[in-house]
Amino acid sequence: MGNLASRQRAQTAAKFLIRTAAILTIAMLFLIIGFILYRGFWSSNQMEYPVISISETNMDGWKAVANRKNKATELTFDQLRGLFTDNYIDWVNISSRDYDVLALYPADFPASILGISRADFGAFTQECSDWNEALAMCASTPGAVAMIPVSAELPATCEELPVRRTIFAVHPSVTEMFDNHMLRSLPETDMHSVLSGKVRSWTEVGGPDLPVRVVLPPEGSPLAQALASYVPDAAETITAGVNDAGSPELFMHTGSMVEYETALLSTPGSVGLSYSGSPVSGSLSAIRAVRTEQGPNLSFAFLYEAPKMSGKIGGISTIIINTLVMMLFTILVSGPLGILAAVYLVEYAKQGVLVRILRLSIETLAGIPSIIFGLFGMLFFVNILGWGIGLISGVLTLTLMILPTIIRTSEEALKTVAQGLREGSLALGATKMQTVLRVVLPAASPGILTGLLLAMGRAVGETAALIFTMGSSYDLVSGLTSSTRTLAVHIYLIIAEGISLDRAFATATVLILIILFMNTVATKIIGRFNSRSGT
Repeated sequence: MGNLASRQRAQTAAKFLIRTAAILTIAMLFLIIGFILYRGFWSSNQMEYPVISISETNMDGWKAVANRKNKATELTFDQLRGLFTDNYIDWVNISSRDYDVLALYPADFPASILGISRADFGAFTQECSDWNEALAMCASTPGAVAMIPVSAELPATCEELPVRRTIFAVHPSVTEMFDNHMLRSLPETDMHSVLSGKVRSWTEVGGPDLPVRVVLPPEGSPLAQALASYVPDAAETITAGVNDAGSPELFMHTGSMVEYETALLSTPGSVGLSYSGSPVSGSLSAIRAVRTEQGPNLSFAFLYEAPKMSGKIGGISTIIINTLVMMLFTILVSGPLGILAAVYLVEYAKQGVLVRILRLSIETLAGIPSIIFGLFGMLFFVNILGWGIGLISGVLTLTLMILPTIIRTSEEALKTVAQGLREGSLALGATKMQTVLRVVLPAASPGILTGLLLAMGRAVGETAALIFTMGSSYDLVSGLTSSTRTLAVHIYLIIAEGISLDRAFATATVLILIILFMNTVATKIIGRFNSRSGT
């Protein structure tokens, strides 16, 4: 009885360990796939800007407008000024649209609003006789941006661009080097705390050992309104700070803009708001604002647009097609070869030393790293045969790589077919070939399809072998010898080249969805085969 109880406890413990390991494995897989899908559909990044997140459409009576095809939602002051000074010659780095910049302004536009003179305007900037002409040209020209009066009404093809030009301005003493450290940026939550008086010393936010002196702009001024919108609870906190006997000078009230600017320039540890490009901003230090930007990542445009500039802009439509073409050709070549090899090994070959050596070689090839196949493909298909880097070289390299998987899984599937089926077919007068084609292969088809699916899963995620043999062109494949890239190669390249992590996750999501679709279709097909065979 003791031995029986001991064995039962051991079995219970073994079942528990197996169940726990299975649950942890499944949970880990769901976690990995879930994270990739989450990042693929949703973007969340920490961005650093020279201005805070206060946007305005009225800059001293003028506003910025742009053609809707530019797909710009807002601009920083530096971006707006850069559009008029040739720092930006296209919209790629602003809105990821490949349109050349045309900056327009009417004859009466004061360039000082942009913190420059007319001599600073670039070659892509054009003066118009009046704002109506500037607006008409902006409406008809993709890539155009114009400065027009705030009161002007816009046509349907133009839109206002809010501009962020307010900076978190501090006295230069705040950004001086101390302990081999310099305060250069702050999260906007910390900026709110500083401006509302919740932070009494700059050391609390990683700055030097200086007291915080919040300089308040004169009441009714645009900067006072900006402060009120940026720190909504500022009024109550400011009142509490002024009445706090322990820190009577935390807030410094000013009655005019001259007094406000003088206080910022002359008070160590002072902080306030200012406008980028204003005369006083050049004498102050601006701490960069860090904020988290979230929004949808994967879009329909990403699926149907062609990639441009190495994938920096555009979508992945041609890369999806190239991937499907690669998969089609690879399975058309490797599938029949692998299945025929398995049929020979199981149905025709004599089980001797030669077959054992052959099987050992196949199993060895299945474990060789893909980079080795890539080197062989580059040497043999690309150089010796002279086919060059292109689709055919990549397909044949992948064929060699996945053949061992197809052969081994097809072998196992053929071995599961009952010997009685073969004998019954032969007894009815069928030939060996007829038995294999009409009895054995249909009965083994679910296992063979599973093997093909596993092999294609490896092929569709391959990168190293394809970079050496198929290339990296993102144009639509035009022939067997044309260079192309697949989704997996695209993911690797845009990460390796530092182009965009968001685009990498979006591409990975598309690749996962394609694989899930393949698995679903294969499962349905296998289910139908099983139902027909009665298994």
